[in-house]
Amino acid sequence: MNYFGKFLLLLTLVFSFLLFSTLFGILVLVPFYGSGIINFLSSPDFSNPSTINALKVMQIINSVGGLLLPAVIYLWLCTLENAPPFRLANPVTSLSVLLSFILIIIAQPFIGWANELNSYLSLPEWLSYVEQWMKKAENQGELVTEAFLSTTSVRGLIVNIFMIAILPAFAEEFLFRGALTTLLKDWSKSTHFAVFLSSFIFAAIHMQFYGFLPRFLLGMSLGYLFIWSGSLWLPIAAHFANNFLSVIVEFLFRKGYMNTNAENFGMENAAWFTVVSMIGVAGILYYIHNITVRKEVKDHGPG
Repeated sequence: MNYFGKFLLLLTLVFSFLLFSTLFGILVLVPFYGSGIINFLSSPDFSNPSTINALKVMQIINSVGGLLLPAVIYLWLCTLENAPPFRLANPVTSLSVLLSFILIIIAQPFIGWANELNSYLSLPEWLSYVEQWMKKAENQGELVTEAFLSTTSVRGLIVNIFMIAILPAFAEEFLFRGALTTLLKDWSKSTHFAVFLSSFIFAAIHMQFYGFLPRFLLGMSLGYLFIWSGSLWLPIAAHFANNFLSVIVEFLFRKGYMNTNAENFGMENAAWFTVVSMIGVAGILYYIHNITVRKEVKDHGPG
């Protein structure tokens, strides 16, 4: 199959399985919420715990059925027999995985700065309709995120860690790095183009445009971690760290142990702190690049 055929296959699998998983989720919820479940989900009452639980069920089903499953099927169909299965078999050191996790923690001031910079986005007057649509989509996304994170129970925390940190780390990395970035790299023969375009799509697909820049920069980091190591374990670790940190910070904030919630965490730092964060991120990425790429050259020879 040529590259265009593979791209169409990936799109077909994702959209088909997203539709199927949505219908399956509705069928799962009908016994608990009745035949009005569609209206219940389309106009959610975020103050109602039953609504939040239904949305969480849909989120989990769509993550598994609409993102992870089509990505796995695509990789199973399009990966050569002698290639590592699903890009998880490539050996990586525990140090590189740990550094990928630490990278996200150190990057928080930098991410906060990028988020603040993104908040100044303003479109020309003739695109005011588009800007209003973007703000509406952003507000809706914030409402859903806040509803998911609004828990103070240990059970709620465990569910959020699974739903927000673990599942997306695997599902989105399999899809955007394992499938899409690999496809774009093989087609364009350019690592930088593949990482850039897949990161752009990764940021845009979340439909939160006023968080586009930090998510795009995160996608770039995840893309290079994948390309350098040839394994999904590093971007999975970094992606998990990013989402896990948000879940934990919001939980501690709602429990009264922190003064900053997840949305404002990493924001409003001194300029020197942001610069130190940037330097730390660059240093860790450079070190990971050296220990992964040099190991590849050592094992297989240059070129």
